[in-house]
Amino acid sequence: MVKQVATDFKLDFEAIGKMSMQAVDDAVLAAVDRAGEGFEGDIIWTDRPHGAVWADTFKARRRNAKENTLMKAVFS
Repeated sequence: MVKQVATDFKLDFEAIGKMSMQAVDDAVLAAVDRAGEGFEGDIIWTDRPHGAVWADTFKARRRNAKENTLMKAVFS
């Protein structure tokens, strides 16, 4: 017979977000560097940090539309 154990466990989501912020920032910077000229990146905070990378110039948007530059930069 298995006894039921009651636990009162609470996660500190703010602390978890702060701990993971450096990893998210490194991933954003790496993706921006791989994407090349005309791409920018930043960290967006909601309930946790999210990385965002976007095409900032017309040439970069066009290159991304033709060659999927952001997808290749993030997943390579």
